[in-house]
Amino acid sequence: MEFKDRVFLITGSTSGIGQGIAKALLEKEAKVIVNYAHNEESAKETNELLKDYKDNVLFIKADISSEKAVIDMYQRIEEKFGKLDGIVNNAVYDKIFSIEDLTAEEYRRELNVNVVARWMCVKYAIPLLKKSKMPRIVNIASRLGTKPMEDSVAYCTSEAATIMLTKCCALELTKKYNIKTNTVSPSMTMTPLVRKSYTEDEIKKTAEKNPSGRLGTIEDTVNAVLFLLSEQADYINGENLNVNGGILLV
Repeated sequence: MEFKDRVFLITGSTSGIGQGIAKALLEKEAKVIVNYAHNEESAKETNELLKDYKDNVLFIKADISSEKAVIDMYQRIEEKFGKLDGIVNNAVYDKIFSIEDLTAEEYRRELNVNVVARWMCVKYAIPLLKKSKMPRIVNIASRLGTKPMEDSVAYCTSEAATIMLTKCCALELTKKYNIKTNTVSPSMTMTPLVRKSYTEDEIKKTAEKNPSGRLGTIEDTVNAVLFLLSEQADYINGENLNVNGGILLV
């Protein structure tokens, strides 16, 4: 897979899966825009992690739920690189609420970040993606976009909407501009956030439920994303690639 000098935006990429995708692309000599919204500490840590690639990386602080912030972000990308070969919509917002406890404000917040923001990142990327010979969009959703879970109604519905957003983009943007769009849907992945949010016993029990006997790793999802961004995936369009060890089978 050839990524040298190709330009990619990864939203929410100062931790976990997004950070892993950014680092993997930089290792393959791509140019990467690392996006984050608020966490300056994570941004500093990521900057240190990627210091060997400083000539090929651009950090942009932008809350992608703001339309103005998204527009400004792409203006900076155009000034720096002049084009864009792909975006990975990785930024996500998720809080656990039962149907009864969930407020309209909180529901709108999750939909705004997990659906509307992803759509805006696609919409305003199009002029730059049109300059690419091999434009790609990968939306990161979740296994919960196809299988419901209690106390996660807002997250489940927003991730289901992301999968449909992918299909709509694939249908429309491929015909117009040859922009291929796909979804990657991981199951629970061993990110720093998961390690903080769950006990070792909870992690162990979840892993035991999986036919593969383990939780996903960051590398599992990174490998899937890089494949979909590559020339090898040119005839894959509008698909939802589940990276979950088979958990949807049980």
